[in-house]
Amino acid sequence: MFLNLSDSILVKFSENYAQIHGRILFPLTIFGILASIVTIIVLNKKNFRTPTNLILQHVAFFDTIVFISYNIYSLYFYILHQPNPFVGQSQFWPWFAIFHSNLGLTSHSIGLLLTCLLAIIRYTIISKPKQVVLNSTHVTIFIWFIILLVCLLMIPNYLIWSVVSQPAYIYIPHLYTKNSTEIVYWVSTTTGTLLEKISFVILALCFKILPVFILIVFSILLILNIHHARQLRERLRHRYLYVSSLTPNSKRELRTTRMLVFITLFTAFVEFPQGLFFIASGIDKDFFSLYSHLGDVWDITSIGSSFITFIMYCLMSQQFRIEIYTLILPKSLMKNGI
Repeated sequence: MFLNLSDSILVKFSENYAQIHGRILFPLTIFGILASIVTIIVLNKKNFRTPTNLILQHVAFFDTIVFISYNIYSLYFYILHQPNPFVGQSQFWPWFAIFHSNLGLTSHSIGLLLTCLLAIIRYTIISKPKQVVLNSTHVTIFIWFIILLVCLLMIPNYLIWSVVSQPAYIYIPHLYTKNSTEIVYWVSTTTGTLLEKISFVILALCFKILPVFILIVFSILLILNIHHARQLRERLRHRYLYVSSLTPNSKRELRTTRMLVFITLFTAFVEFPQGLFFIASGIDKDFFSLYSHLGDVWDITSIGSSFITFIMYCLMSQQFRIEIYTLILPKSLMKNGI
């Protein structure tokens, strides 16, 4: 009864929100594309080339792919062809919807696992600085490994989607009668097959549960490491008067670590609810209906989380802000100190 009540409420919510979803998502994706491109350009500059920034640069690259795909999708399906985008259309746009779904999920999953890699590498660097030597080559190998791994794990999901044609009255009975000859091309999955179950398990475990677990664990470890370093520094200050509070380099390292902790925790916070719904959907099929009705909400939260790197760098790095000013503002204004 609770699920039926929740389902009816979510149906109304999803139908009402769908009317404005595209108009919210479309401008967000435009800003996201610009922000991600700026992030990639700035982090590629010589004074920003570090192993962690190399990972963030690739995260921004895959965020750009997600933004571009969502930009086209939201424009066509939510703005130009509302409220029944598949009616009277060729097979191209349903196939594009499948392509968009797979591309977006693949790119988002790569970005999520790269964020996990970021947390692991950052913790390794600051906890064992003398024992571990990481350079750009090592990080590049890790990045390519994650890209290939995600693409391989996504193969079952690529294979289960297809476009089917059905009479319009089956999908939109309030607009079409049984006598209508209108055909609708619709996106469908091979429901109930072994491949679909395998795809579901992979998506739930590898792209939802495991990444959130890694992000939470290593975020906690980084926070404990920061706390331990602060305690050690205070003990040294009391024992040796000549020990300064923080060197400029230490301040920069601490600020970077705090920023990365916020990024990883925020990402975990966004992904955790989806993971819970995904697990519940595997246990009880009725939950999948609830999960589906929240699809637009998941989209907007995922898009919002993609801004976090750009926002945090703008807030916490003066050097990053200066590079943006030099990139965007005319040189004449920069010379005048504006």
